[in-house]
Amino acid sequence: MRKWLVMSVIGGLALLPALAFADVDIYVTINKDKNIYIDENLKVEKKVDIDVEVELKTKKAAESNTLVNQENKDNFEINFQTGSVSVGSVGGSGIVNANQASGNMNNQANAVSVAVDPSGNHPGPFPHDRDRFDPNSAFAHSQAAADQKNNDNKAINLKASSLSSLSVSGSGIVNANQASGSMNNQANAVSVAVGVGSQAGVALSEADLGQVNSYNVAISAFYSSTASMSVTGTGITNVNQSSGHMNNQANVVSVAAVN
Repeated sequence: MRKWLVMSVIGGLALLPALAFADVDIYVTINKDKNIYIDENLKVEKKVDIDVEVELKTKKAAESNTLVNQENKDNFEINFQTGSVSVGSVGGSGIVNANQASGNMNNQANAVSVAVDPSGNHPGPFPHDRDRFDPNSAFAHSQAAADQKNNDNKAINLKASSLSSLSVSGSGIVNANQASGSMNNQANAVSVAVGVGSQAGVALSEADLGQVNSYNVAISAFYSSTASMSVTGTGITNVNQSSGHMNNQANVVSVAAVN
């Protein structure tokens, strides 16, 4: 009887739901030491040697060169409660140049050089005598270069404003410069050399650009500078626009062709 009672109690306990109680305390200490050392050496060397030798016996040649040098150095300006506004519109065909500045001490230039050797009536094909000039060949050489420097300039603008608006349209060679700030260098240099009406020939084209901007200081408070421009052109179209200070901007185009 006692054995049956013990078994009954054990069976009854087995039917009760399981109960679990746990107290957990977790203590974590993390020590992490990380050292990063980076040694980087970068060395770029570039050397370009161009040696061009042209031997062409011809009676026709077109040579065109354009060079622009601009420098803004040791300038100092203070604008206090000043305002400047410039509005312009330019249109034309052929060679169209426009410069507009509402700021101070801006260098702006449009330089265009065009050389064409015209076609003509030349007798016969290339002669068998190589010592004679070829009347149907041409040589065209074009070079355009611009150099701009902006050094040691200082500008302070307090409660000042500058606004510039320009509209330019044209066909052919269209150049436009617009500056709303101060002490900017802007240039468009175009050089074109063309040999026309030639059965053979040589065309060489070169373009160079150098720009330096160093040790300039501009301080502005409650200052507004706005530049807006609309340009429509066909052919060669160059545009420079600046609403800040001491910027170097240039478009350099060189074209040489023999046709």
